[in-house]
Amino acid sequence: MFFRAVLLPFAWTRLLLAAVAWFGDQMSVSWSYPVAAAARRGWQFVPAPWLDAFGRWDSTWYLDVARKGYEVRGPLASVQSNVAFFPLYPWTVRMLHALVPGRGEESWYLTALAVSNGALLAALWLLWRLVRDVADEDTASRTVLYVLLFPFGFVLSSAYPESLFLLLSVASLGAALKGRPGLAGMLGLLLALTRPGGVLVAVPLAWIALERGARKLPALAAAALPGVGLALHAGLLWRLTGDPLALFHAQGAWGRSFAAPWTTLLQPRQFHPRLGPLEALCVALVAVLGAWLLRRRETRAFGLWALVSLVPVLLSGTFLSAGRFAAVAFPAFLALGVLGHRPAVDRAVVATFSFAQAILFFFWARFFWVG
Repeated sequence: MFFRAVLLPFAWTRLLLAAVAWFGDQMSVSWSYPVAAAARRGWQFVPAPWLDAFGRWDSTWYLDVARKGYEVRGPLASVQSNVAFFPLYPWTVRMLHALVPGRGEESWYLTALAVSNGALLAALWLLWRLVRDVADEDTASRTVLYVLLFPFGFVLSSAYPESLFLLLSVASLGAALKGRPGLAGMLGLLLALTRPGGVLVAVPLAWIALERGARKLPALAAAALPGVGLALHAGLLWRLTGDPLALFHAQGAWGRSFAAPWTTLLQPRQFHPRLGPLEALCVALVAVLGAWLLRRRETRAFGLWALVSLVPVLLSGTFLSAGRFAAVAFPAFLALGVLGHRPAVDRAVVATFSFAQAILFFFWARFFWVG
């Protein structure tokens, strides 16, 4: 079942992305890419375009943390530095790289891809089993496919933490639903070290604890563990920078700062005017599908997780990277998987997602910013 439901769709979607990157190698690159030398030669980490295309933009920052650890380059709110990036993914890359014979930039990059794609395969398998338990096998298979085809789904195979975030979020909620709150809380702690917003998994974990009733207090205590993870990371950055709010101030160099949700929705700061509407559409899609899941008791915790996962975006004043954040909002794909039992819906989702991802990855491979 793993082969048919997970490995096969993973393989053919990744092969198609590699083909897009190979074809795109014939086109010109973006000269606004921050690593000018990489844009000039047409590749950044490895000379094979189909493989190098999965390492763009923030991949450099995560590999920088993996190799050197955190370092401050100037005022956090105005000078970009790797302090803005959460540690679990680069720490995992560093641990695995210690087992790799090579020590060049290429070996670090390939190690990062191994971590990302290994985590993705594990996440998809856990997701398939979780959806099968709350729905059926056909819905589970559609959910996995929609995750892979989502327009920004290519980041799940890139040198980014998204696949690790997906794995931990699926595993945490799955453990809570199976009556293992301690394990769910520890996985949530790790999730809080993976990416901003991971700490909010405490909300659905607490909901599940309250809904179950039995052993409520220990389960609620376990649901607080993601907050411990975020506090540990904040303490690490405080010690490094001397700024107790370094965790938040570092985001300012990327144009993110606290804003009321209605300000973000009505007057967002635009990083890329053409991508802004698409990123806003991704937020709306997750919100609508998350709200739809709230109507059924067995999917209510999933709907809650989809909705609270949007809070960091709505409080940041910008939709920057919202499409990438939506790529790991797995409850939205569960909802689509349910709706996709209608052939017309399934065909529309597959066709729209596939076309959009091919276009976005084409530009991503040529060093353009798309998320």
